[in-house]
Order: sequence, then structure tokens, then C-alpha cells
Amino acid sequence: MNRPFAKSTLHHATAAAALLALAALSPAQDLLVRARTVVLAADTVLSPGSFLVQKGKVAWVGDDIPAEARAGATVVDYGDATIVPGFVLPPTTLGRDRDLAEGALAFTPDLRASEAFDPWQEQLLALPKFGITSMFLSPSPRNVAGGIGALVKPGKDGGTLVAPDLQLTLSLTTAARNPERQPTSLMGAMELLRTTLTAAQSGVQGGPDAAVLRQALQGGRRIVVHADTYTELMAALDLAKEFRFEPVLVGAADAGKVLPRLIAQKAAVVLGSLQPSQRLEQLRLPVRLAEAGVPFCFGGRAETMRLSAVLAVRHGLDRKNALQALTRNAAALLDQQANIGALRQGTAADFVVFSGDPLDLDSTHLATWIDGARVHGAAPSQAASTPAAANQAAATTTAGAR
Repeated sequence: MNRPFAKSTLHHATAAAALLALAALSPAQDLLVRARTVVLAADTVLSPGSFLVQKGKVAWVGDDIPAEARAGATVVDYGDATIVPGFVLPPTTLGRDRDLAEGALAFTPDLRASEAFDPWQEQLLALPKFGITSMFLSPSPRNVAGGIGALVKPGKDGGTLVAPDLQLTLSLTTAARNPERQPTSLMGAMELLRTTLTAAQSGVQGGPDAAVLRQALQGGRRIVVHADTYTELMAALDLAKEFRFEPVLVGAADAGKVLPRLIAQKAAVVLGSLQPSQRLEQLRLPVRLAEAGVPFCFGGRAETMRLSAVLAVRHGLDRKNALQALTRNAAALLDQQANIGALRQGTAADFVVFSGDPLDLDSTHLATWIDGARVHGAAPSQAASTPAAANQAAATTTAGAR
């Protein structure tokens, strides 16, 4: 049986299950969403553009939208605005490091962040105002093996647990080395991980812990490792090489110092927040990662994600790479790109509306939509939903796209 996280409560899980059930019973109204610029993905832009939303998902885009589907949908017209996929917040505890950790034990790989999921957490419900439509709830980096993360979404009526059983979280940072319990050093943390991973891999060790570790080593789930300094990153990469997995490194402030190894081991990076006061070396790190072909995304604090991308662009990062680092990259690092991070057919209708380019800070954030429902911002201008009006709108959009 899985051990519960500290301070987790049964009513949180019950509430989340109820929300999922309500979502399944309440399909969203069909919508034809239009704007001057619709970014389906960082490399695919329609201008003017449109996409059709059915039951909270993107059903059709652009000229592929059937005439009969256009005719029956409510037209949501954002005029001269720009629509981009919703931002994806990569692994984070969202300020709940203590709640998402086991205080007495350093090694708890079978704990699940979903068991401590709070659908009414204030920080979760505030995410849409920053353009964030989904996030990976992570176990705390306070534990050497923290447990299993989950994909969650905010919403007007509370958060939703979307995928409860995703990445395995490990940590080699100072937060995981507690002087009041073992391990107290980086060497001790590495020895603990090597011993347990070896036992799980060989099948000598049984139980829930070993099952989670074995599944991760066999490629059944991604392995996320918190590591910041050069020494921590080298240790994480040594571990990944020894046990043959491709790590997702969170924090990675000194990633520029281990760039050849990141490339060789196909590692990915979740960067912390960028700030104008940081050294030029840190502000140019996204450019170096992009030029080296190392997948990365912007993490850190939710309220600074967009600023991080803007600063990276100002220091040489291509705008397409910057937008991808806010959207698809984070989804792809945890194998959720079929569901979030783009506005492709079959993905969730999660999108953000700006008055202009989202990577220009003078562009106003107008609205955030999640699963085809507006959860933040003012209502758009809506064209009449009669068949005649919808057909006229469709003809205008199609002609412009051609």
C-alpha cells in the first residue's frame, strides 16, 4: 500500500474524483475560435486563423474545419489578438515542499503527489492569470527519492487531476541532504540511489519501492532529477549513465558547464526563473542549450515564466524556441505532448489570448481558456451563433487563410 504524504487528506482525493466525474458528464459547447493570429504550435501559425473546439478538445483547425461543424458552433472572435497554446508549468511543488515530502524518510519512491493534491489550493487556481493552463505536480526535492508526479489543471470550479501517475522524482540538491537523517552528504545520497537502483534492477529487492524504480529504469516513466551545481549535475549524469536513462534535470543552474555531457546523454533541462539582475552567462544559457540541441523549458515561479522567455529572447534566443519552451517542451519532457502544449487535433483546448506577441511585455494578456472554457480574463466579442452568421464567418476566415 502506498504511504500517504504528510498532511494529505482523503477529502482532497475524493474532491478530485468528483471533479473528474463532473467533467466527463458535462461536455463543453462547440466553439469556433478565431483571431488574426493563431499559433497552433511554435512552428505552425495561421493568420488569420481558427480552430473548432468540441467537448473541450481541438477537433479541427483552419481550412480542415467542416462546413457543417462551423455552422453549428458558437463563434468566439478575438479580432486582432494573438492566440497561443496554454503555458505548461514543469515539475513543481507549487510552494508545498513540506506537504509533498515525507519528513522522517529520505527514500520514498512510491509516494504519489496526487494523494496530496488540493483542487482548491490558492496558488493552483491563480495559474491562469499567468497564462498557465496545466502543471506537473511534483514530489518535494527534500527527499532523495521523492515519489511520483502528476499532471493537474486549474479551473474556475477547482483544479482537476488529469494524470496521477507520471514521472519519478529524485533529488541531489542540498534540500535532500538533511543533517538530522541519512543521507547527510551528496556522496551518501549517491550511494543510497546506487544501492537501491541496483537491487531493483536485478530483481533482488521486492515491494512497492522496487517496483517503481524498476518501472522507471525500464522506461515506463521519466526520471526527473533535481540538481543545481556543477557537482550535483555531474553526479546526476553519472547516475543516468550507469543506469542507462535519459534524465530531466530540474534547476540546472550550472548546465552550461556540463553541456557536452548533456548532449551525449540526451538529457533535458528545466530551467529556474530568469531575472534581469542575473549574470549574462545565466541569461544566455537558454541560447546555448538551444544551439546545442538540448531540450529545455522554463520553470521556477509561475509568475515569472513569461518574463523568463522574454529575457531569453532579449539575450538571443529565437522566438520560436522561447514559445516552445513555454508550451510543448515541458509537455514532451514528460510524454504528455499528445494532450497539452499545442493546439493540434485531439489536444486539450487550452489556450491563451494576448493583444500581440506574448514575448513582448507590452502585449496585454486578455484571457486564458482551459478545456474549452474561459477561466480568466474578459469575455471576447462573440459573433452570432446562427448558422448564417457562422457560415459568413467561416467564409471570411477561409478566404483570409488562402
